[in-house]
Amino acid sequence: MFDPDFTTSSSRTRQNYNDINLSTSQATSSSALLSNIRAERAAREENRRKEIAALLIQRVWRGRKISHDTKGELIAALRADEDIGLERMGRGLVVLLRDGWGGLTVSQRAEVEKVLVRWCDLAVINQNGILGVAEPLQRDQDWAVILGLHSVRMVELVLLNPTSSSTPVVLSTLEAIFNPSSYAGLPPNVQAYTRETLVHIVSERGWVEKLVAGLEKLVSLSVPKQKHPSLTPVARLLTAPFSLVPSTPESLLIPPLINHLLAVPSLPASLPLPALTHLSSHLSLFPLLLLYASSNPAVLTAGKMETELGRTYFLANLATFGITGQMLARAGVAGASTWMGVVGFVLNSVDEGWGRWVDGIIDDDDDDVVPIRPADSDDDADPDDAEVKVGDSTLVAIPTPAKQTKRPRRAPLPPAIRSKLHLFASPVHISTLASHLSSYSSKAPRSLMTDFAVFCVGLLTAFKGSPKYEGVLDALSEGDKGRGLVKRIWREGVRGRWSDSADSASWDTFGDNPATPSLLLLTYIYNHYLLLTPDDEFFSPASNPLTTDEILELAGIWRDLAFWGYINGVNSASSTSASDVRDIGAGAGKASAGRLGSEEVRGLFTRGVTRVVERSARRKFADPDFWVMRSQMDMRGFVEAASHFGRFEDAELTSSGDADVEMSESATLPRWARARQRFTKRQMAYISPRLGLLNNLPMSVPFQTRLEVFRKFIETDQQRLGIAWHNRRRYRTKAKIRRNRLAEDGFDELSGVGPALKGRIEITFYDQYGLEEAGIDGGGLFKEFLTSLSKDVFDTNRGLWLMTDQNELYPNPHSYATEPHQLSWYRFIGQVLGKAIYDGILVDVSFANFFLAKWLGRQSYLDDLNSMDKDLSKGLTILKNYPKPEELALNFAITEDDFGEKKTIELVPGGAEIGVTAENRHEYIQLVCRYKLDKQIAAQSRAFFNGLSDLIDAKWLRMFDQQELQQLIGGEEAPIDIDDLRAHCSIDGFPDDTTPRLFWHVVKGFSQEQKKALLRFVTSCSRPPLLGFGNLYPKFGVKFSGADTERLPSASACFNLLKLPGYRTEHALRTKLLQAIESGVGFDLS
Repeated sequence: MFDPDFTTSSSRTRQNYNDINLSTSQATSSSALLSNIRAERAAREENRRKEIAALLIQRVWRGRKISHDTKGELIAALRADEDIGLERMGRGLVVLLRDGWGGLTVSQRAEVEKVLVRWCDLAVINQNGILGVAEPLQRDQDWAVILGLHSVRMVELVLLNPTSSSTPVVLSTLEAIFNPSSYAGLPPNVQAYTRETLVHIVSERGWVEKLVAGLEKLVSLSVPKQKHPSLTPVARLLTAPFSLVPSTPESLLIPPLINHLLAVPSLPASLPLPALTHLSSHLSLFPLLLLYASSNPAVLTAGKMETELGRTYFLANLATFGITGQMLARAGVAGASTWMGVVGFVLNSVDEGWGRWVDGIIDDDDDDVVPIRPADSDDDADPDDAEVKVGDSTLVAIPTPAKQTKRPRRAPLPPAIRSKLHLFASPVHISTLASHLSSYSSKAPRSLMTDFAVFCVGLLTAFKGSPKYEGVLDALSEGDKGRGLVKRIWREGVRGRWSDSADSASWDTFGDNPATPSLLLLTYIYNHYLLLTPDDEFFSPASNPLTTDEILELAGIWRDLAFWGYINGVNSASSTSASDVRDIGAGAGKASAGRLGSEEVRGLFTRGVTRVVERSARRKFADPDFWVMRSQMDMRGFVEAASHFGRFEDAELTSSGDADVEMSESATLPRWARARQRFTKRQMAYISPRLGLLNNLPMSVPFQTRLEVFRKFIETDQQRLGIAWHNRRRYRTKAKIRRNRLAEDGFDELSGVGPALKGRIEITFYDQYGLEEAGIDGGGLFKEFLTSLSKDVFDTNRGLWLMTDQNELYPNPHSYATEPHQLSWYRFIGQVLGKAIYDGILVDVSFANFFLAKWLGRQSYLDDLNSMDKDLSKGLTILKNYPKPEELALNFAITEDDFGEKKTIELVPGGAEIGVTAENRHEYIQLVCRYKLDKQIAAQSRAFFNGLSDLIDAKWLRMFDQQELQQLIGGEEAPIDIDDLRAHCSIDGFPDDTTPRLFWHVVKGFSQEQKKALLRFVTSCSRPPLLGFGNLYPKFGVKFSGADTERLPSASACFNLLKLPGYRTEHALRTKLLQAIESGVGFDLS
C-alpha cells in the first residue's frame, strides 16, 4: 500500500542504519557475545527442566490423587459390606497395603486398621475343623502368598503403634497363621506349599528385623518391674517360622537372629519370664546360631553388630544365655569350641580401650587419634619420596597436614552389662574352657586348639590396659593346670609348625599360618611366666613347663619372626581384617594378627626374646651366638647405616630456610621435614631395618658390630659438633683440681659445663701443699682424674650410693638423696660417666642390674629385687605360691623406715584398705617391685640420666643389654689374657730382648689382682678393653726409659705407655714393677 508519509520499512531500515555507530570503542567483543549466547542457552535449558519437572509433579500428583480416591472408595466398600467374606476382604487389604502403611493417610490408616481387625476376627474362626485363615487354601494355594504379605503388614502395624488396642488381636492372629496345627486338615502337599511360601515371603521382607524393632519399642514402653504383655507373643513369633519349616544353613532368618536379636541391649533382662523361657528353649543358640556364625563370621560384623556397641551388647547377651544360663555347660566340647571361636572373633574386632571401658574407666576421647588419610595413601607421590620407617618411627619425606579425627567418647555402660562382660574374663570360665583341652574327647573338633587360642588372644587384646588383663594371664598360667596348658599348646599347637620361621616369607605370611593363634597365645602366657617367675623356679624342671631345649626352640621362633618383622617392616604382614575371614578356624590367625596389628605382634615376640636373653645372662644356658642372625644380612651394613643416620641427624639440626629466598611450599615445612626431604626412600629403607634391630632386637647383631656402630655414632657426633680429636684444642675446658678435694673441685669446676664436656678437658692437679704437679695433660691426667673421681663419688660412705651383696651400686633410696643439692651431684656424676663413655675411657665401677635396666627403659622385677632386699624378695616369692594369701593379712601398702621415722606408703589410692587376695596378689607383687626398684630412686635416677644424656644420646645405649652396658662402662669382667696383651703390644727402644723377655715372664706370673694393678697403672683402668686388647687405643706399649736400674717404672696413661728401665734380672724387674704399680702415686712418676 502507498504510504503518503514515505515511512515504509525500507525507509525505516535506512534510518536505523544511519543511527549505527561503527566506532570500535563500543563494539561488542567476541567473548561478551559468546557469554550472552551461553547465558541464553542456559536459560532455555533451565526453562525446559522446569517444564519437565512440572509435568512430572502433575503426573505424580494425579497418580497419587487417583490412588487416594481409589483407596478411599475401596475402604468405603469394605466398611459398608458387612457380609463380605474373609477371602475378598483379604484380597482387598492386599491392594490397599500394596505400598505399605506409609502409602495411606492418617485417616485412611485408621480405617484400614479397623478392616484388618475384622479380617483377624474372621481368620481365627473355626469352620468345620479348619481355621478361617486356612479355609481359602482348599480352593486356591496362592492364598498362602496373601497370608505371607498380610503377616508382614501386620508386624509393621505393631511396629507403628505397639500400644494400639488392635495389637493383641493382630499378634494372636499372627500366631495362628504360624501355628502348624492351623493347616492340619489340608492335604499334605498344600500344607507343605503353604508353610514354605509363608516362611519364604516373611524371610525376604525382614521378618526378624521388624519384630526386633517392635520388641525394642515394647521394651522402651515397659515400666519397671512390669514388662509389656505383648513381649511374649512377639518373642514366640521370632521363632515361629521354624515351627513351619525346619531351619537350614541357607535360611535368611538366621543372620538377623544373630546380629539383630542378640544385639538388643540387655535382652534377657528386658523380657518377661515366659518370653525368656521360650527363647531359651527355641532359639537353638549352640546348634544353630553360633554354629552358623562360626561358619559365616561376616554375620558378626553386620546388622546391629556393625558398631562396637552392638557387638558389646551381643557379647553381654551371649554371656547371660551361655554362662549364667548354663547353656555352655550343657553344650559339650563341640559347643564349647564353637563358643570360643565366635566369642574370640568378636573380641578381636572391638576397638582399643574396650576393656577399660567395660571396667568403667572412661578415657577422654579414648586417647586415640585416627588419621583420616594415612601418609602412604598418596598414589601420585614420587616413589623416592614416599613414607619410610626409621626404627619404629614413621618418617614422611614430603609431609602434608593430614586431617585427624578423634574417636567419639564412649558412653558409660550400665553396671549389669559390665558384669556380664566380665564373666568372659573370669578364672572359672577360662578354667572351664581350658579343661576341654586337657581332657581328651573323641567328639572334640579339630579346631579346638585354634578356637581356644582365638578366644584367649581376643580376651587379652580386648582387655589390654584393663586390670582384667593380668587376671586372664594369671588364670591361664596358674599352678599345675597352667603348666599343663603351656605344654599342651606348645606340643600340639606350635612345635613343628614354624620350621620355616628363619625364612623371610614367614613374616609376610604370618596371618596365613593356621598355627598363628596358638603361637600368639603361648607367647602371651610364657611372657607372663617369664615376668613373674624367679630364677630358682625357672631353672627347676618341676615348675617350668618347658625344658631348656624347648625354651630355646620357642625363643628361636620369636627371634626369627621379630627379626623379619624389623627387616621387612610392619606394613607387609598380618594385614587381614576380621571381616575378610571366611571361617573361624583357619581365619582365626588372620583375625588375631590383624586385630593386634603386626607392630604389636613384633613387639610381643621381641619382649619374649629379651626376657629369655636376660635369664640366660644371669645363668647361662644359651650361647650368645644363638641370637645372632649373622647369615641373614651383611653386618657391615649396620655401621654404614649408623653413618647415614648420623648425616641425617646432622641435616636435621643444620637445615634452615633462607630468609631472603621466597618461601616455596616445601620451605613452609618444619626443619625436620625439610631435612628428611634430602633422603630418598631407598636410602631410608636401607637405614630403617638396621636401626630398628639395633633399638629393639640388638642381640641379633654381633656385639662387636654394635660396638662399632656405637663408636660411629660418637664419631659422627664429634664431626657434627666440630670437636674431632684434631680440633679439640679449640673446644677445651680447663679445671684446677686439688688432690685432697678432688670430688668437690671437680663438681665446682665442671658441673655447670653441660654438653661442652664433649670437648677437651684439661686437668691441672695440685698437691696437698697447693703446689702444681708436673705433667701436661694430653688426656692422661684427665683419665687419672676420672679414675680417682670415680672412686670418690661412688664411695658408699658419701651417702649417694648403696651396694648390693654382689658389690654393685644403685642410688640411695632414702629421702636424704632426693634433696636438691644431692640431685645436683647425681647429675654431675652422670655427666662424668657420660664423658668417660664418650671418650672410650673405662671406669672401674659396677652397677646393679635393675639400675642398668632403667638406663635402657626396661622393667625390673622379682629377681632384681633379690639383689636389693633379699628378705622382701623371699617374702614375695612365698606370697606368689601361697595357697591362701588372704591369711597373711597383707594390704596394698608398705611401711618404710627413713632414718628411724616410720612411713606408710600406699601402692594404690586407698591401698591400706585393699587386702591382698589370690586374684590380685600378682598385681601387689608387681607394685611392690615397681616401688622399690623404680619409684624410690626415680628422682635420683632422673638427675643421673639428665647428666648422662648431656653427652650420650639415650638411643645409642638401647642396642645393648645390661651386661653389655656394664662392659661398655668398665670393660670386660674377664681374666686378663697376657698372651692377648703381648700380641697387641708395641715394644720400643730396648737395646736387646732381655728386658722385654723378662717383663713378659714376670707379668705372666702375676696374680689377677697384680695384673689388674699393672693395667690400671698403664691405662687407668683395671679391666681389659672390650673384645680384647686389639681394641685398646692407643695400643699398649712398653718403652725403654734408660739403663738406670734403680729407677722405678713409670707410665704415660694418656698413651697407654709403660716406661721401663733396662732391668737385667727377673728379681729386680719384679720388685721395681710391683713397687710402682702398687704405690698409688700420681703422674709425678711419669
